[in-house]
Amino acid sequence: MIKHALLLIYRGLKKSKTVFLINLVGLSTGLAAALLILLWVNDERSVNRFHEHDANLYQVMVNRVQENHVNTEEGASGVLGETLKREFPEVEAAATISPESWFQKFNISYKENTIGAKGNFASRDFFSVFSFRLLSGNKDQVLRDKTGIVLSETLARKLFKTPENAIGKTIEWKWASLSKASLVTGVYEDMPHNSTQQYDFVLPLDAWKEIMPATNDLAGGPFKNFVVLKPGADAASFNNKIANFISSRFKAINNTLFLRKYSDAYLYGRFENGKQAGGRIEYVKLFIIIAVFILLIACINFMNLSTARASKRMKEVGVKKALGIKPSALVMQFLSESLVLSFLSLLIAVSLIFLLLPQFNNLTGKHLTLSLSPTLMLSFIGIALVTGLIAGSYPAFYLSRFKPVITLKGKFTDSASELFIRKGSVVFQFVISVIFVSSLLVVYNQVKYVQSKNLGYNKDNILYFEFDGKTAEKKETFLEAVKRVPGVINASSIQQSVILPGDIPNSFIQLDGNTNQRLGVTELPVNYGLIETLDIKIADGRSFSRSFASDSGGVILNEAAVKAMNLSGSVVGKTINVNGANTHVVGVTRNFHFNSMHSEIKPFVFRLSPDETMLAMIRLDAGRTAATIKSIEETYKAFNPGYYFDYKFLDSDYQQQYQSEMLVAGLSRYFAALAILISCLGLFGLAAFTVERRAKEIGMRKIMGAQASNIVYLLSADFTKIVLIAIAIAIPVSYLVTRHWLNGFAYRISLSPLYFIGAALTALCIAWLTIGLQTIRASRINPLVFLKDNN
Repeated sequence: MIKHALLLIYRGLKKSKTVFLINLVGLSTGLAAALLILLWVNDERSVNRFHEHDANLYQVMVNRVQENHVNTEEGASGVLGETLKREFPEVEAAATISPESWFQKFNISYKENTIGAKGNFASRDFFSVFSFRLLSGNKDQVLRDKTGIVLSETLARKLFKTPENAIGKTIEWKWASLSKASLVTGVYEDMPHNSTQQYDFVLPLDAWKEIMPATNDLAGGPFKNFVVLKPGADAASFNNKIANFISSRFKAINNTLFLRKYSDAYLYGRFENGKQAGGRIEYVKLFIIIAVFILLIACINFMNLSTARASKRMKEVGVKKALGIKPSALVMQFLSESLVLSFLSLLIAVSLIFLLLPQFNNLTGKHLTLSLSPTLMLSFIGIALVTGLIAGSYPAFYLSRFKPVITLKGKFTDSASELFIRKGSVVFQFVISVIFVSSLLVVYNQVKYVQSKNLGYNKDNILYFEFDGKTAEKKETFLEAVKRVPGVINASSIQQSVILPGDIPNSFIQLDGNTNQRLGVTELPVNYGLIETLDIKIADGRSFSRSFASDSGGVILNEAAVKAMNLSGSVVGKTINVNGANTHVVGVTRNFHFNSMHSEIKPFVFRLSPDETMLAMIRLDAGRTAATIKSIEETYKAFNPGYYFDYKFLDSDYQQQYQSEMLVAGLSRYFAALAILISCLGLFGLAAFTVERRAKEIGMRKIMGAQASNIVYLLSADFTKIVLIAIAIAIPVSYLVTRHWLNGFAYRISLSPLYFIGAALTALCIAWLTIGLQTIRASRINPLVFLKDNN
């Protein structure tokens, strides 16, 4: 059967090269796009799912009630995990890690070699809870000693050439003003790319507890806790048991604990009012839908061109049926032809993937590889099989039901239902194409909007890095030295980046004497000059100044904080309570976006406390950035000989907030172009076949004096109507789709009709161009050529 199908495909290629190539190009490009999306989706779904205890591995989450609203947080006590393990028999193991945002960079030194590296503190059972493979060391022992350290394979090779040489060596780690010596107790294989935890080394949490004893407070904290439940333990029942664990011990704290499956956190990371409300999974679903639609468009092309060419195969079908071949055998023949073409397209698609994968990885930020594992091969084969069956099913049943008498006489005509199906499928193709194009325009303009909107501060040309060594011990001296560097406009410091990953309040404020109003706010300790360095505008009062000794410990609120407290008049000079300590308001800033534009601007507090700041923030002159950075590095190394100078730009942090949106915008460009390309391939084929079927009519009209423009209009009118119907359907659908997407932003563009008009005109012009290539050519051919009887 396959050999026979191959022979028929070869004969079809010789007879109708254009149609064959259109089908092959359409199916292969559609398959390539779908398979690339499959690789991306598989990678997204694999994140954090490689751990041995995945089925029973959970993160302990906190629902915190504030002002009749529930905030869901990851942060909790540094001893919560071990406490749950001790008090609840359902817990088999527990691990606690410190917040990654605390540690921008460590300096790791061995002898004369110093390397910048990313690390974190973790409790003793870290390597038992998480399946990061140890190359050297015992998972139950490597973090027992607070003077130990566990290195990644890459870091061990950088410092000691081989992982084996690292064991037992003493290295020095430096962070901020801390400098400690640790003994290498283990080496682990580099954490997989599909792990959200990416550390070059792990230190015992006991070492951090020695530095910061407050970690032992069970009431709350910023630490992340994870538990492995014993086999058979029910997570829902366990949630009921631990729900009031904190509030029962601390009556004033209204916190509810619950478990979230650890591997779900990446895709289902968004919570609203204490309930899971989606996350990155929405984009995974979106791209699955896109893949299905692109394949459907390619399949529709195949169906349309196959059924449109039915008259060419009438006699073949008639002869076979006259000889007694059953319709089921004809169905199998035509299905086998489409399947062979589908698998041929699969081979081309796989070749395209090999070529496009590096660029696709750059676009998505992934490390995808096309390793043809049995599972992946079966997935590819399954998609090709389904595609072939879908593409070939309608043509197979359509062609096999021709009556022998009619087909042998050559009196075949399309029925109204068949024409409706063919035109309806073209409408469907262009509906999808217009939706893609209009969505692309909206996404592009929204991303452009969030990148260009006035944020309330100036993020451009702001360089920042973490204080360490002597720069941490002598912050003011170092900052004064940096200010003298040519090209430095201003310099100050802050506890952490002003661009924060979430909108969860970390502090509480109350007006003096008002014990009934406790407002959750985001608070950051800052240094003198930070407001000026970031170019944040003052709405009332003033910025912090060394000219006023009373500013020490003072605060500056944003307008959102003043509004949330329902205050009238100026708050400057009033006493305010921040986390139980009284201070006073120095000034009020204009609102600025410290979170992404997915959420509204929330209450924010700057507190003057230079000693608590950890990041140097430096504004550079845009005209000489490279030379200025080099001079700053020299100044840094003069304070810290042998330290690794590592820096970031604030603008890159801002862009990171919209990584998913930029991914959608980038991929949408290609998918929209691909959808239009495949749709136009089908339209091109149908236009060519229409010209062929109406050849004698065209010839007669030309002989009767019809102008070329009349012929072009005659042949284009029907297709134009089809595309206009598609546009009429697509515009309202596009509006609903894009409005739903934009609702995820608190600050968004308005849905201008121009986006949809632009998409409609794009589709219409491309369709006209596609049809015009055939109709103009037909209008110029000698009518005698059309009138020849080639049958």
